[in-house]
Amino acid sequence: MRRKRNPKYISIRQRYQAKRQGKIFKAARKARIRHWKQYGTFFKPLDPKSLEVINLVAPTNFSFINNTQEVLGYIRRGRDILKYRKSILFDISKIQVLTPDVIPLLISHIKDVNFTNNIPINGNGPANENFRKIFTESGFYNHVRSKNKFKTSENNIMHRESNFKVMPEIAGEAVNMIITKRAFDETYIEALYNIFIELMSNTHHHANLKKFGTSKWWLYLYVDPSTMEISISFLDLGVGIFKSLIVKSYLKRLGKNIKLVDNGSLVKDLLEGNIQSRIEHDREIRGKGIPQIIKYASLECFDDFYLITNDVKIDLKRNTWEKMNESLVGTFYYIRLKNSITNE
Repeated sequence: MRRKRNPKYISIRQRYQAKRQGKIFKAARKARIRHWKQYGTFFKPLDPKSLEVINLVAPTNFSFINNTQEVLGYIRRGRDILKYRKSILFDISKIQVLTPDVIPLLISHIKDVNFTNNIPINGNGPANENFRKIFTESGFYNHVRSKNKFKTSENNIMHRESNFKVMPEIAGEAVNMIITKRAFDETYIEALYNIFIELMSNTHHHANLKKFGTSKWWLYLYVDPSTMEISISFLDLGVGIFKSLIVKSYLKRLGKNIKLVDNGSLVKDLLEGNIQSRIEHDREIRGKGIPQIIKYASLECFDDFYLITNDVKIDLKRNTWEKMNESLVGTFYYIRLKNSITNE
């Protein structure tokens, strides 16, 4: 006797196929394949209630720009725990020092499936009232699940670009906010706009090894309400500059293997503009990529201008750098503007 087919069979199959094409399903499949390659076995679907949760206590000095290696070590420990199919709780309740630059670093990793492996992550807020206010007003909680809703301060811009594009309107919004707080002349204003465009474009072109335009970027502009100090953080979680196709091509021309080259030996070439960050057919569109950013970093309107990528931290303002024991999987820029410029 022939089995009677469910009249809803076609619609059920269509929904299933649509689900297979969804981002969550694809990400879970990639995570299973990564696990199989690493451990030789496929893991079973997760039951969130059965996960072991590790309390990951943040460094008391929770400043990425001032305590770079320790904060990177904190992120790396979280990544290691998640690889072994355990959940983590980002415990930032006891921090004693906080700078705004660490906020986009933390949220970008929480939202990155390559970091989380689709494992749920929990967290708490700082016990310190002032630090908690910085978090709540930054826009951090607009990107995570939270029991409460918090209003973002008008003195902040927290933007995540998920379409892998250069966004002139976001650059314009950031510059307009700066203009309302600083009486800079037109030269500096134009430079600021060009910097934002260059940072977005660099992410679009070389943050991912496999293809262009597949790495998300984050922009966070913060105005301290008490000091009116303006800081800008921009990052992507791509492969980082020294692991990029651009550097690979540069070393290939020199007849060197990227695996055998210490990143520190490439800093001088990067600062001197020998390593470009544009593919040939696009180099004339918006300046000269990283060499252009390095040139802008010397302008008087900047107090600080840092570049952190892979295991290197570069002070572009003072033309110095340091090699780190920890590594950032990606590229991070930190910019701090002067409160005023005196014309003598």
